[in-house]
Amino acid sequence: MKQRLLSPLLLAILALLLLTLAGCGPAEGASTPLEGASASGTLDEEAAGTSMPFRIPVGPAGDPVGIDFRGILQSGTLRVQFVDSDGRVVWQQEAAALGPFAINTVVAPPAPGEYHLGLAWDGPVTASYSLTWRPGQVEVGQVSPIALLSGAGMIAVAAGFVIYAIWRKLGWRYLGLGALAWVVTIILKFVWAFAANRAVYDALYAALPQSLAGPLFYLYVGALTGVFEVTLVWLIMRYTRLGQMTWPHALAFGIGFGAIEALLLGIQSLVNVLVLMVMPALVPVGPDMIAQVNSPLYLLAPVVERFFTILLHTFSNLLIIYGARTRRAIWYWLAFAYKTGVDAVAAFGQAQGLTTFPEIWTIEAVVILWGTAALLGIRWLRARWDAGQPPGPEEHSEPPQQLSDS
Repeated sequence: MKQRLLSPLLLAILALLLLTLAGCGPAEGASTPLEGASASGTLDEEAAGTSMPFRIPVGPAGDPVGIDFRGILQSGTLRVQFVDSDGRVVWQQEAAALGPFAINTVVAPPAPGEYHLGLAWDGPVTASYSLTWRPGQVEVGQVSPIALLSGAGMIAVAAGFVIYAIWRKLGWRYLGLGALAWVVTIILKFVWAFAANRAVYDALYAALPQSLAGPLFYLYVGALTGVFEVTLVWLIMRYTRLGQMTWPHALAFGIGFGAIEALLLGIQSLVNVLVLMVMPALVPVGPDMIAQVNSPLYLLAPVVERFFTILLHTFSNLLIIYGARTRRAIWYWLAFAYKTGVDAVAAFGQAQGLTTFPEIWTIEAVVILWGTAALLGIRWLRARWDAGQPPGPEEHSEPPQQLSDS
């Protein structure tokens, strides 16, 4: 009977992973519009180099080309260059110092022809940037107070789940334990990623074609979540009495694990927006991104994402604890595959720089899909939590009214 119940859940998770990876391929064939364009991203280079993403046709000599270059320089030197068809530098300007920088100017090309606009660096450099060009002046707007909606919404989502846990009397202690587990696993994952990710990335791209190296690296990043957020929790649950949690306590643990992430991301978003509002001259994002930041449709995306991500965290932790209660490792592997698949998609989105409305909401649709599966999975586990499992010490002491369906 258990095998018949397990097979559909395993197949559903595998199907979600395949559908997700199949539906998130990079767009091809996009062309740079002649009326202007923008690009943003990060640089983490070990040697001198250039990147010239924009081709700019100029008609009459002196036709003004507006250039906006801004970002955050963490190490090294970085400059923006306007180059003619023969490779001669017509104009260039360097980021003045480490930290936030902003360059907004108009260049008058000396002759008609084709020019190129991009970046150059003389050695190792680490930076995030936004580069935009337009005919005439590039106008940079200001961040509106409505941009606070994103951070406030994420905090509200976290608070809503915590309020639910309190209302259902799931247990403050287990909410806190879940939050602590998230903090510890994220710190350990960050330390590993900081020390090893670059080496893994370089090794994959050196040994394999890009078409294979990219997906493998995304899966590697997703697997880090499986290793740290799933495996570490599994070891604790499997070899301590915590693994015999009652349903209310296990539910509280999962909610705490996800809610703390939403809370901290919401606070970070609020701080970032307030900094952008206070220091508009040093806004490290370009005009296109500012327009998105001021759009309610854009601002709601992370709020929706946090709601479904908390469900995702909760389901994953319930799988782990259920596996510890039943002493069956298959539930751990299901949680591992589930979270690895989700974070592989997130890694793909970050690496590809998916920032437009369709791209962002495509990623959010994936999160909604996985979060909906998590909600169904939570209900599935609730119906089977105590089936065939002798009550542990915690279950004897739990008041009957706290064991009602959640």
